[in-house]
Amino acid sequence: MRPFARAVDRLFAWPAYLAGALYVGLAFFVTYDALARKWGGYLGLPTTRVTDEISGYMLALAATWGFAYALRVDAHVRVDVLFPYLAPRVRFAVDFIALGLMALFASIVSWKIWTLVIDSLESDVRSSTYMLTPLYIPQGILGVGFSLLALAAIVTAVATLAGWKLPTIAPALERSAVPPAPHEAG
Repeated sequence: MRPFARAVDRLFAWPAYLAGALYVGLAFFVTYDALARKWGGYLGLPTTRVTDEISGYMLALAATWGFAYALRVDAHVRVDVLFPYLAPRVRFAVDFIALGLMALFASIVSWKIWTLVIDSLESDVRSSTYMLTPLYIPQGILGVGFSLLALAAIVTAVATLAGWKLPTIAPALERSAVPPAPHEAG
């Protein structure tokens, strides 16, 4: 099981690290273009004129490609007000149902996106922007992200059902699944 878990984690980790690097690159790209628009005439800095389009594509990639990794390391936001107080079997059932619904949602979104990608490829649809980007490119970026999320949800749901403890390559966020006892609080 350990080699499988490592392979799955590597599959989900590299897009997540790419997403993080894109956020850093995007910050520099937008900052440069904003400064070039403001003072470019005085300093001789050219503007890119495509900041909105490129930053939108980068944000789509960075957001969707990090979903699977966030799911594997338990970093997705979830409201667990009552969760720590549930019995272990109920907690298990709630986790499994949530993962199943996540897998279903991500699979449907992924399927619809990939059908859109095929349609855009066949029709040669392009953006109505300065770059005239073929729309299958940003749609394909979203398709990869949601496909990875669906795979991560399925793998995690199967592991939960089978009782496997899948190790992750990054530590999960610290949080206690069980509330502190009254004498430990405070």
